[in-house]
Amino acid sequence: MKKMKRIKKEKKGCVLFLMGVIVMLPLITTITNSFMTGQEIAVRYSAKPTDFDLHDNIRETFKRTAFIPNPITFSQYAAVLVHQPSFLMLLLNSLKITLPVTVGNLIIALLTAYGFTVSMWKHKEKAFLAYIAVMLMPLQAVIVPNYIIADMMRIKQSYLAIILPGIFSPFGVFLIRQNMKALPYAYIEAARIDGARDMTILMRIIIPQMKSSIAALCMLTFIEYWNIVEQAVVFIDDYTKEPLSIYLSRLADTTIGLIFAASCVYMAPPLWFLFSGQEHLEKGIELSGVK
Repeated sequence: MKKMKRIKKEKKGCVLFLMGVIVMLPLITTITNSFMTGQEIAVRYSAKPTDFDLHDNIRETFKRTAFIPNPITFSQYAAVLVHQPSFLMLLLNSLKITLPVTVGNLIIALLTAYGFTVSMWKHKEKAFLAYIAVMLMPLQAVIVPNYIIADMMRIKQSYLAIILPGIFSPFGVFLIRQNMKALPYAYIEAARIDGARDMTILMRIIIPQMKSSIAALCMLTFIEYWNIVEQAVVFIDDYTKEPLSIYLSRLADTTIGLIFAASCVYMAPPLWFLFSGQEHLEKGIELSGVK
């Protein structure tokens, strides 16, 4: 009986391992190909299945189809980071959009969620339901109203047209409020009896107990706006102001030799966030009840 359970467990482990390899295959391909020369990439991706002849030279065929670069070179990274100054400029453009949205959304989410938590207004749950309804609307349904409002405010050709809707995104309020509801309300009542004001309660009692949810919100917001495409296409016409996500789609159509190194540099900040804060991300989402 124990042997059968062990065999089933090993089979499940093998299946999960194979699924993980399949999921990670594009990422592995991107990373390994970023260390190849442009000529080697051109040969590998221009070769047809009929070009490989296993009967003539199996070893040579393996070299042409394997992921391991031969030889390993940093020429693609040098071409992207040194010989193309526009790449770093567009990288800075992405940070100009992402960082204000992340910080602003966190501040608004904390203040609004605290108001929904401690307020005694009888209609607050209905108002919160409206927040959830807006959160569930797809981007395509709200981007036109955002464009009209941005045009009325005369900011449609600036980063503010992207940053302001991002700061007031309802997802952050939902995530933080669900975690706040799990905190004992007795803490707030005791602090008020001692004479503490709402801002003091929020800064010294609520926030220290919500580090995981705050970290999760920052990571999710950063990654979402780091990868924006639709908003940038609609609101930004100037090439010099475009984020890096738009540049990559255009680079893939022109120079395949640089796209892998550029993609690796582009992936670095989100991957760093995920690996360094994975524990906080999992705990924050678990505490908020988001499935």
